[in-house]
Amino acid sequence: MEKHSYFEATQRLCTSLQLEQSLASYFEYIQLHLPVDGIFINIFQPERKQIQFIAHVNHQQSSTLDQCVFLTDEMCATLNTPDRPVIHIINEISLDPVTEHVAPKILPKIQSVILLRMLCENTHLGVVGFYSKQPRMFRPRHADFIEPHRQPLALITALNLRGRNWLNANYQLSQQNDSLKRTLDSQHGVIGAHAGLKQVMQQVHTIAHLETSVLLLGETGVGKEVIANAIHALSNQASQPFIKVNCGAIPDSLLDSELFGYEKGAFTGAEQRKKGYFEQANGGTIFLDEIGELPLYAQVRLLRVLQNGTITRVGGHESIQLNIRVIAATHRDLQVMVQQGEFRQDLWYRLAIFPICIPPLRQRKSDIPLLVCHALEQLSTKFNLSQLPCIAPEQLDSLSQYHWPGNVRELLNVLERAVIQSPNGPLNFDFLNPIQHTINVSHQPNIIIDPSHANHQLVPLNTMMSHYIRHALCQCGGKIYGPGGAAQLLEINPNTLRSKMKKLGICH
Repeated sequence: MEKHSYFEATQRLCTSLQLEQSLASYFEYIQLHLPVDGIFINIFQPERKQIQFIAHVNHQQSSTLDQCVFLTDEMCATLNTPDRPVIHIINEISLDPVTEHVAPKILPKIQSVILLRMLCENTHLGVVGFYSKQPRMFRPRHADFIEPHRQPLALITALNLRGRNWLNANYQLSQQNDSLKRTLDSQHGVIGAHAGLKQVMQQVHTIAHLETSVLLLGETGVGKEVIANAIHALSNQASQPFIKVNCGAIPDSLLDSELFGYEKGAFTGAEQRKKGYFEQANGGTIFLDEIGELPLYAQVRLLRVLQNGTITRVGGHESIQLNIRVIAATHRDLQVMVQQGEFRQDLWYRLAIFPICIPPLRQRKSDIPLLVCHALEQLSTKFNLSQLPCIAPEQLDSLSQYHWPGNVRELLNVLERAVIQSPNGPLNFDFLNPIQHTINVSHQPNIIIDPSHANHQLVPLNTMMSHYIRHALCQCGGKIYGPGGAAQLLEINPNTLRSKMKKLGICH
């Protein structure tokens, strides 16, 4: 009888390469001998502190699973105990803390179970559970009947896991292939080089091999530093230093010493000579980001560098000759600053020999899917995710419809927030609700901004100001403070703007 049982069970388990089909055939035979309502298979993953259910069969269906239950350190230690029995009857699952914690999460009605440990090359692979929805259903004779089936069950489980690994490897290869395809849409880290930034990249290729100064113009967050990287990478100085300087982040009192260096003893604390950013970039490229933030006296010294190619360290008298290329960038309108006396006209002419305007993200929304894929690949690595989080088409559409006042930088921050909230996906961007400001002018006169086009029918100044502020808020997606905000757009103090909005009854 025992040999016949083993032979029949093995035959049933070998009926198919699909685990769920083999298990269904096996269950059909087992239920003739045991009072079972179903069978489950799970594997123990101590490195992840979890048990993963991989298959389940009952009277209604048979299916593979991919559901995990996390364990405490104590539970992991219990499962790793060498003297844990190979076969274990639990007629009241409350009597076994690990089973009580794990099984009901997948099978809520389970009351009693026989656990058959699977060992493969002395490794605890997991268990096969024969369960009932009624308590106290199993006897030692039931355990004796299924104990010989332990090795065939372990073998088909191991083969199934190996097959899953192959599928996972193929999936990862597919993802890598997709990633490689996406790199065709980028050049030197510029996503959208053949789409929304195609014209920009044409200008980059035109100027890269020359030594001419370049001025990058564009809103905050559009990727000016990325374009600067591309220019340097394509230049003849690609193997030389590339020094990046945020002009707005250096205190005025340290500008000279940071940019041009200092001699030993030039001031208190100058214990030795130090090279400034310009000298560090000698032979290569220096990227001056936010050039519009430089005070006028620093602009004078920068002009000298551009004109003569020399610098003088703080506390020094010798002129140091440099061979350096300057790439400057700003989100400000330098021509307006020249008119207002905030930026030197001669420096503007020197910098703007070859200006490159980088369009905002809202003007190149075709790049958004590429940027999303690229960012998710980086975030998956950052957060050690097993696969890329998925995005429903309607959620991707919501990203394309958003105004993006913060441009690519804002998009990256939004994606990171979504991944943190749902690391396994699907990603949701419902928190990204642009504030819409609708101006109802159906019963009001047209607002004329340019006085040369105005007629004798003028409107009150407060009405004009109210509509203009609303328009600015709409342009900025409702943002008031910070880069890309309405206050910056209107060149007004944010607190002053708030005060005017309150006075004019503009809700926000």
